[in-house]
Amino acid sequence: MDDTQALRRLADEYALCLDSGARERFHALFTPDARIVVHRTDGSVIGERAGPQGLATLFDDLAVFDRTFHLVANHVADVDGDRATATTYCIAHHLTRGGEDGDNDLRCMVRYEDVCRRTADGWRIAVREVFFQWWERSPVR
Repeated sequence: MDDTQALRRLADEYALCLDSGARERFHALFTPDARIVVHRTDGSVIGERAGPQGLATLFDDLAVFDRTFHLVANHVADVDGDRATATTYCIAHHLTRGGEDGDNDLRCMVRYEDVCRRTADGWRIAVREVFFQWWERSPVR
């Protein structure tokens, strides 16, 4: 597998881990000092999480939803030795069942900007910046 394929797989694994609740597998995708920075649609920072304990809180945040489905789309990576940057587009579905309005899907259009490092175990995410592009809520059956 070449570097760009390995980096795409890293992006896909991130989504699969979130959707399946695979916490240990999720943590293996990151460097020990990794951080995730989340941005609003205007670019301002909502929050930042760092290290294994901080990253674990993503699963707590997603626990309010009955199910999630992260569909990874465009992915472009640039490799420079043992460092890479990547841009990934994602449509993230967040299902809530039985609310006042019935079942709903909160769809978030997201752009990830990653800095990755090659380690002895392969490519790992060192920094992931999450940029919400827009979102919409709609009823589902």
